[in-house]
Amino acid sequence: MVRKHLLDNGVTVLVDEMQDVRSFSLGFFVRAGSGEESPGKRGISHFLEHVLFKRTRRRSTVEIARAIDRLGGDVDAFTTKEYTGFYAHTLDARFPEAMDLLGDIVLAPAFESDDIEVERGVILEELGEANDNPDDLVHEMFVRSFWRTHPLGEPILGTSKTVAAIGLGDLYRYYRQRYTPDNLIVSVAGHVRELEVLESLEKLFRRRAARGNGRNPPGEHLAGKPHSYQHIQLKARRGLEQAHVCLGVEGPGQGSGRRFAAHLLDIVLGGGMSSRLFQEVREKRGLVYAIASTLNSYRLGGYETIYAACAPKNLGRVLEVTLRELKKLKRDGVRPRELAWAKQNLKGSMILALESTVSRMSSQARQEFYLGRVAPAEERLAKVDAVTSDDVDEEAERLFDGRVLSLSVVGNVGKLPLTAPDLAAAL
Repeated sequence: MVRKHLLDNGVTVLVDEMQDVRSFSLGFFVRAGSGEESPGKRGISHFLEHVLFKRTRRRSTVEIARAIDRLGGDVDAFTTKEYTGFYAHTLDARFPEAMDLLGDIVLAPAFESDDIEVERGVILEELGEANDNPDDLVHEMFVRSFWRTHPLGEPILGTSKTVAAIGLGDLYRYYRQRYTPDNLIVSVAGHVRELEVLESLEKLFRRRAARGNGRNPPGEHLAGKPHSYQHIQLKARRGLEQAHVCLGVEGPGQGSGRRFAAHLLDIVLGGGMSSRLFQEVREKRGLVYAIASTLNSYRLGGYETIYAACAPKNLGRVLEVTLRELKKLKRDGVRPRELAWAKQNLKGSMILALESTVSRMSSQARQEFYLGRVAPAEERLAKVDAVTSDDVDEEAERLFDGRVLSLSVVGNVGKLPLTAPDLAAAL
């Protein structure tokens, strides 16, 4: 059972004691992501994540690296569109060291101009790598056009232009705005004692008072719900042997009551080897090596995508079969045995995740961030069981709307086999 505490300075603490393991996972989650960045500062959340590992008031870059290696296990960080996470996974005996190290990195930065220039070069290389990867590129193309007027549609890494313009003052100013105690969730799962966790955190934050409401910094306005725009686009890339396809529609957000039905629909559509798309497009016709669907959900909205990679000559046929399967699922609904299989699949993933301290630590932080509470596993499993065929059919009717059905393609393709009106009429 996850215990929730609110420290005097506003930090939210989640503790899940697991007595049958010898490890623990500790995460610091900050409400700072690319989905609320201003146009001129795209990528600043990710940039800050990088430079926080460069230097603290007590440790140099080399000392941070040595401390990470001594811990063993795994220490890392990541930036999403809505939050930034820093985490450690190691043996239970190393808890004090892990707490001290992550606390130092997140709460006591001392990076300098030279550190910024080094990481700027690293991030520009990361941007280049993402642009060279057609899988990543086609997804970025899709969401940028689908949510083109909203910061959630912008890339987490930013652009070469915005990254080049971010300076020392920008990063420290953004840090002071976002990295406030009341904007922070500390999540722990594993072989730990709740009192030890709380004592360690109180010691860590003793000299840090809450500074305003970081969830809406002065001078910034939170973006509203993203509006979806239909689009069809092609980026020609000579030399690629496959065409990379991203086809998508609008979906529910993280807080929606429809999310369990949408997840089950996603599994039926393209969530595994027995899914409709995998069977029809790959197994029966051999048109692709891989095809899958994904539900991408955020606090303010979401979208459902289908990704496939195929020989350019097969592109028209892949789109034809895929669109036919979407229309069939929308018209005829999900079969009872498909829904039963999807439920087994989803519940199995949820139960297996309970065996991982990293999964439990990150899951409880996400639930707190999106829903304001951590639901017991039994409650979430019961909600999956409660989804009916009618619920999934209604979700298919809602999701597969030709008016927002959109397509992005990257590859050695001269012309797309479909037009925007074709897509609008397909479903």
